[in-house]
Amino acid sequence: MKKSDQQVYGEICHAVHVDRKLKEPFTAKDIRRFCPQWPYTRQFRFLAENCTEKLCEDAALFVRVSRGQYRLLVREIEVSINESSH
Repeated sequence: MKKSDQQVYGEICHAVHVDRKLKEPFTAKDIRRFCPQWPYTRQFRFLAENCTEKLCEDAALFVRVSRGQYRLLVREIEVSINESSH
């Protein structure tokens, strides 16, 4: 079964933030374990096409830190507290 981009991205996030088995910055070679059925060119393209150099920050998943090296794009989450619930 082929994995979707979203599944692979979720596994990368989990490996970086939860398992801590994937160090940043990572390369296409590093993400092979999450999508072994993809050819190497597809793994590289997944990172390159979903970075802030190609997409606006709202749509991007990765930040290119140097040639072939990426890290996850950190998004700030806005939390609002409903004062009427206190």
